[in-house]
Amino acid sequence: MNSIAYFPGHEPESAPVPEEQPRGPQLENGYVRISHEVMRALGRARLRGSEYPIVLFVIDETWGWHVKNKVMTTNYISEGLQIPKGKVSTAVAELIRRGILYRVGDSQGPIGFNKHHGQWKAKSSASKTVKRANPEWEMIHQNGERIVSQNGEQTVHQNGESNKDRKDRKDITPLSDQSDDEARADLESLFDEFWQAGLRKDGKKPAREKFIALLNKQSDPASFARRLVDDVRIRLDAAVPGFDKLHPKTYLNQQRWLDDVPERCPHAAILAAWNEEMPAHIEKISADDWTPESRGFQALASAWENFKTKPRASTGKPVFTEEQEGIEFYREVFRRLAKVDRVQGEDAFRWCRLSWAAQQQVTVQIFKGEVA
Repeated sequence: MNSIAYFPGHEPESAPVPEEQPRGPQLENGYVRISHEVMRALGRARLRGSEYPIVLFVIDETWGWHVKNKVMTTNYISEGLQIPKGKVSTAVAELIRRGILYRVGDSQGPIGFNKHHGQWKAKSSASKTVKRANPEWEMIHQNGERIVSQNGEQTVHQNGESNKDRKDRKDITPLSDQSDDEARADLESLFDEFWQAGLRKDGKKPAREKFIALLNKQSDPASFARRLVDDVRIRLDAAVPGFDKLHPKTYLNQQRWLDDVPERCPHAAILAAWNEEMPAHIEKISADDWTPESRGFQALASAWENFKTKPRASTGKPVFTEEQEGIEFYREVFRRLAKVDRVQGEDAFRWCRLSWAAQQQVTVQIFKGEVA
């Protein structure tokens, strides 16, 4: 028997239990397989600012989960990386332009990483050609050296050299000879492109002032201007209600380019499916009559977005995720509607209209065979 009694206060000290050391990140908790070739290509890609972490984030969210692409909103990426939404939006647009990332479908479609680095484009050089019009602001020369305009005419470098001092040096890239007048002309040209993007032609002078003020705050004015133009066209194409009547200055003041973009609904293709599948006595729809102001247009756009983005309770998945798949879904809905006995009647044209069938609840009822 090994039991030993000890007087109180005379018990032997127990050996300290060593604290478990943290193991750190483990492969068993998830990892991403990526080739050396791709990693080296990323190193040579000269990614700027937020672009590199965004590329890695996209790779982790896709390849890390054995999928090629995934729906990732600006907010999702911004929260995941703690990067402002504006910078995320600009960086993603540039990465897609360069072909490093790609998007499936429209502006809300899934994003993926393009591993074929031979298809990647060079980074934008627009920032080299656009100079801020205010002579007190600093600029970054294309060779990376910061320059400061002191009096609107003389440019002095950090090392104290002026343009005149550097004129005959052969070890550096010559500075741009762009004058302030030329710089203003560049900004005016960018504004003209924005003005023609499709917003309401009203309040041009205040819109120009606001636009140029915004560009003067950007490190890459031309890229930012291009982003605004693309954003306006995307929203007009998506038929955002009231967007075509929006004043340009209001768009700029409210920073509407940061708003989430609704799904683009392919109205023309769905109209064509309706006209082809419905009986001859049912009203055919012209694209000229199917305008964003009409209730049918708005109902179809809303239903399309819900069908494409919101999961069904029964399956946990959207009705469709690709544009062509959605067009075929609507075509099948119209085929089923055309077979309904009541639609075969000659007076069906009085009530059987696309503006009615486009309502989400009605579309679901037609698909389920609940319209008799």
